Amino acid sequence: MIKSIFMVLIGVSAGITVGSAAAAFVTLLQFIPRLAQVTETNDYIKLYEYVLITGGTIFSFIYFSTFSFKLNSFFNIFVGLVIGMFLGLFASALAEVLNVIPVFAKKFKVKHELKYIIGALIFGKVAGSLLYWLVFIKH
Repeated sequence: MIKSIFMVLIGVSAGITVGSAAAAFVTLLQFIPRLAQVTETNDYIKLYEYVLITGGTIFSFIYFSTFSFKLNSFFNIFVGLVIGMFLGLFASALAEVLNVIPVFAKKFKVKHELKYIIGALIFGKVAGSLLYWLVFIKH
């Protein structure tokens, strides 16, 4: 009984710590306001925030439960594309905030080749993802 209570307290405190760190990270990056600014949808910032919170909460519960989706493979492709777009936007926001690409271009004096560098980054990410999901994941 004491062990169970102790484990619950550790789990809740770890969840609060990780959740706070994730919230601070997203807030520091200003991911949602920047996404709304780029897509010119400033009227929907609250909706973006609610969707992010709701999605994180729901999928945390799904991850830790025995619940599973029995979905059509075409729907899985759609879900994969949506998740990929989200992660791509998130990675782009992180790179933009940290000014990774402009600093790289200035440091190595490759401003005129920037479109090729970005294209190579995109191609490399897509190729690596396809290699991982189609070759290394055993079904």
